[in-house]
Amino acid sequence: MDKMFKRTLLGATIALASTGVMAKQVGVNSDFTVEAYGVAAISIVNYNTTDNNDSSAGYAVENESRIGFRAHGDMYENFKITMQIESGYVDNTDWSHGGVSGGVLGFRDTYIGASGDWGNVRVGRVLTPLYEIVDWPFSNPGLGSVFDWGGIAAHYDRQSNQVRYDSAKFGGFSFAASVGRDDGANGGGAATRDSSFVSANAKYSFEKVTLMGAVETGSDYNAVAGQDNLTYLVGAEASLPGGFGLAAAYKQEELDGYQGTAGSEISQGSYSIIGQYWNGPLGIKVGYAANLESELNGAKQADSDSNTISGQVMGVINGFVPYVRVAGRTVGSADTDIVTRFGLEYGF
Repeated sequence: MDKMFKRTLLGATIALASTGVMAKQVGVNSDFTVEAYGVAAISIVNYNTTDNNDSSAGYAVENESRIGFRAHGDMYENFKITMQIESGYVDNTDWSHGGVSGGVLGFRDTYIGASGDWGNVRVGRVLTPLYEIVDWPFSNPGLGSVFDWGGIAAHYDRQSNQVRYDSAKFGGFSFAASVGRDDGANGGGAATRDSSFVSANAKYSFEKVTLMGAVETGSDYNAVAGQDNLTYLVGAEASLPGGFGLAAAYKQEELDGYQGTAGSEISQGSYSIIGQYWNGPLGIKVGYAANLESELNGAKQADSDSNTISGQVMGVINGFVPYVRVAGRTVGSADTDIVTRFGLEYGF
């Protein structure tokens, strides 16, 4: 913070306190509805239980706990203002943005928004509409190593410098769209010149089926000059009789001007299939996701394919969710790594 601004702020604070105005300001601010929320999530994980090629680091405790604060109040009739700041996972590190620690406030969705029966606008750091669908439901349970961040990445996930609109529901139809800028190499919100993107999704629900589609495209992707991205996804989710459910999606990602080389193009297709069953508080999820071989300038890349098969058993006990997950991850022709995770989550 600029020193002159600090001194100005301090002077204003003293002046307000001396005139009794500060107490009035505090009273005005307290008219907002303020809430604290979060998730406590601890798990014990081993990413290579079978110790293939002596590469296992053994078991570790991962802490995915986070906390957020939200305040909202009506500015006008049918015009509610919401302010939110949210931390990231305690143990997460954003290596794609300079190794920023994920536990800091503002790492996850942090924005100012306005909403009414006309929809919701958020300005700040939020998920892109396409990534929102990639993340849920198609990367759970434990399929993110393929369908989320595995293989070619030609889409953003959570970005600062973004304006996002979510529509109201029109019958069973809704949509979301956003425009934004790459937030640079530090995740702190500094925009990168000539790097921009547009992202959108659409959903249509009827009976117990939801159809989904999304697209994202932009220029100078990941701050690489001349590298343009295009990703699209189509998927569906269905609630079946007897507590069963099914979800499936196909995603295509492309980078034109790959790594800044004019005329170079790389692409890769992916798919995800998930089944689940709930019987009261007991739930079982099984998922399979695969990245097909990528193609660089029309030539398939050896061992660029990968897949993950995962199974999870979980329970819901007075708001607590204990779970056990076992997954097999395979990249190209390498041996399959067996991932085991034992965890407990609680939202508040």
